[in-house]
Amino acid sequence: MVGVSDNVIVTQLRDELGIPSGEDDRIRNEIQRAKSYVNAAVGDANINNDVWVDCVVACAADLFNSRNARFGVLNAGTDGLDAVRISNDPLYSVWPKLRAAGVLTGRQVIA
Repeated sequence: MVGVSDNVIVTQLRDELGIPSGEDDRIRNEIQRAKSYVNAAVGDANINNDVWVDCVVACAADLFNSRNARFGVLNAGTDGLDAVRISNDPLYSVWPKLRAAGVLTGRQVIA
């Protein structure tokens, strides 16, 4: 979105995931990828900047954590007995946010 600084998104992503300083290149790469996914999902719809930032942060958080969830199984550092399956869809947490904002997209669209 126009007028939204990447620094705002970086700060919110760090807060969301508890990422200390460092990993700046990886964070910025995930944010750029998340922007591409979210912009494609939003399309021509007009949404509030705060909603867009929230969607980008949610998507970037999922992308950032995907390193620890290869093949949809989260490596949570446990003894291996409790497999946690997560979605491979990078927009999984974004779809309900967009629907709540009135953007008819994702799996709920019927043409």
